[in-house]
Amino acid sequence: MHNILHADDPPHPLALGVAIGLFVTFTPTIGLQMLLVMLLAWALRANKVVGIPIVWLSNPATFVPIYLPCYQVGRLILGSEPKGRAWWHSLQHPPKGFLNKTEFYWTSIWEIIGPLTIGCLVVASVVAVIGYCVTYSVIYTYRMKRFGAATPPQD
Repeated sequence: MHNILHADDPPHPLALGVAIGLFVTFTPTIGLQMLLVMLLAWALRANKVVGIPIVWLSNPATFVPIYLPCYQVGRLILGSEPKGRAWWHSLQHPPKGFLNKTEFYWTSIWEIIGPLTIGCLVVASVVAVIGYCVTYSVIYTYRMKRFGAATPPQD
């Protein structure tokens, strides 16, 4: 946090970098998240450094707490029925044979990918807007009290 408050950038690019990091964190783009943050930050002229550590919030230990609520939001928006025990049980007992198994898992994934994607985009948007507003406000308030200006003085 100290590095963000004392960075040379004005509050907007810093807050936008945080918002981009938060948005990408809540999207199902595992494995591409750091690259997406860099590309979006470049395209939107945001700070490219502050968003990268934020995407580390989504890791194997946090997948369920992040993506399950997103899936539920998407399911509610789309009006989909929740997956029952039989569906989850079937994932543990796939059909025999490589091609049958592959088809089975792809079909199963497509049943949840729509609600997951919609939910992730909605949650990501809300979290990013809140993150931008809070970050901008904190940086601006801190700098005005500390330096009397929104950008720290150059030494």
